[in-house]
Amino acid sequence: MDTRNFSTSSSERQWRGFARTLVVVLVTVTGALYLFVLVIDPYDTVPFSPDLERVPVDGIQRLFHPMLAKRSSFDSAVIGNSNIRLLKPEQLNAVLGGTFANLGMNAASSWEQLQMFRLFRRHHQEIGTVIFGLDYLWCIAGWADQYFVGSVTAADFPDWIYDDSPWNDLPPLNIPVLTHAWRQMLASAGLSEYEPGLDGYTVFTKPMTEYDLDKARTEIYGGSEPKSKQPVDPPVAMSGAERAQLAYPALDRLETMLSELGPETRKIMLFVPYHRYFQAAPGSREAVVWDECKSRVVALASAQANAYVLDFMIESDITTADKNYWDAKHYTVPVAELIGLLIGKAVVEGGTDSRFDLLYPK
Repeated sequence: MDTRNFSTSSSERQWRGFARTLVVVLVTVTGALYLFVLVIDPYDTVPFSPDLERVPVDGIQRLFHPMLAKRSSFDSAVIGNSNIRLLKPEQLNAVLGGTFANLGMNAASSWEQLQMFRLFRRHHQEIGTVIFGLDYLWCIAGWADQYFVGSVTAADFPDWIYDDSPWNDLPPLNIPVLTHAWRQMLASAGLSEYEPGLDGYTVFTKPMTEYDLDKARTEIYGGSEPKSKQPVDPPVAMSGAERAQLAYPALDRLETMLSELGPETRKIMLFVPYHRYFQAAPGSREAVVWDECKSRVVALASAQANAYVLDFMIESDITTADKNYWDAKHYTVPVAELIGLLIGKAVVEGGTDSRFDLLYPK
């Protein structure tokens, strides 16, 4: 008898048995983990998951704002990027009426904002008010036609959450999803609380107690000393025909969103208040580009019922005060609260103010 063959066969059987056991264990553990994800349903996308009170458990707006966009408890929304995220829904509810969700996303391109808007619209038969935050991503060539901006890439956008197909709504199984499921379980059990608000509002800037004017000025001017914005002399002249040739591809997306809202919905387009030093120099070609962009937004508004265009991107007490800003684009919470009040003054009261231009209706 060849004991070597017997020993080899026995060893092979042991390894095969071990491999089968390992596969069974891995499949079982993987299945259990995925079942855990499906039951907890961290993004509120699984149609057969238990009816739990799910909340945003992370500051990744692209993943967690969709659950808010689908909720029937909201009838109004703020659409935009970080330049509009400090508008407080609770204040807007009081000023404008309705129940707002702030669905702004950091570094959201106009295309991403369109996806968020459409998700909100598909889940709401009646919409009270939509506020659109407009900035350079809507008006400046090279930015306006991008699907993703800054450090955001296609991999960061979970399109399976935003599309209208019910067949791909199950989340993937990976470490971030498991982490979110675990946090969601703790939140559902009342064992943990998370900062992102249930209406999308989160103060993503530092607390005002940590505000440093010198740091803010360094962000705005590139140094601690304020600088003036020098007009271009002679000013750039552009004919009507030349202005007509300027391209604003993102405005096609804005027109699409406006066209998908009924006449009963209040539509507020708001040019955000960049610091004056970051705005275009008077008389420059950039100033003409911005002026034409604003004119085209007014044209879009004039084709709609119940539409308003508010321009905070002007020289005003807001935009010339360094203390109002963290950097050239991001204003402080007190300024956001003031903007909320001024929106109400313009839209509800029909009033005017030196801190904004009511471009439409005149």
